[in-house]
Amino acid sequence: MRPHWLPRLSLDPISSTGVWYNVADLAKKVETGANYAIILVSLVIAVVLVRSHLLQRPENPRQISAGTRFALRDVDWRGNERNVVFAISATCHFCTESAAFYRELSRLCKLHNVRTIAILPQPPEAAKEYTKSLGVEFDEVLQARLSELEIYGTPTLLFVDNQGVVRNVWIGKLPNRAEKEVTAKIAG
Repeated sequence: MRPHWLPRLSLDPISSTGVWYNVADLAKKVETGANYAIILVSLVIAVVLVRSHLLQRPENPRQISAGTRFALRDVDWRGNERNVVFAISATCHFCTESAAFYRELSRLCKLHNVRTIAILPQPPEAAKEYTKSLGVEFDEVLQARLSELEIYGTPTLLFVDNQGVVRNVWIGKLPNRAEKEVTAKIAG
């Protein structure tokens, strides 16, 4: 005798209690659920792609370049024909590693009457302490937000004329070839 809760083993597709009908109904529900899941996952992937690629703002919108007027407040560019601006940071290990070159460059600038200006994002006292620890003598040490000056990486060296126009830009820790280019620009 079969218990009342056990389904009839009839394979009749019309039977409401048959195994065949229950399996087909279950398969239809699983297929519908899978279709909804695929649509949901597709929408999530589309949103992620749109947010990460189409709506993403560039990290460095506009890096300072030669020919740009340098917008550093409180500096009278007319005071010197040639100026070298050192955009450095106390938290930049490449700046610290470049200290020997900066000492030599600072000495060369003094010999050729080229003004040296260090700009750091740190407060003035911390900036002066850092430049002193490097052993580099700058004519001026100023505090500024580097991003407001279109500088997005340190160290950055700028050769600026007496109109405040950037003539040359060197970014990062410089290889020997680039160091020679900078010193030739100062000496020439």
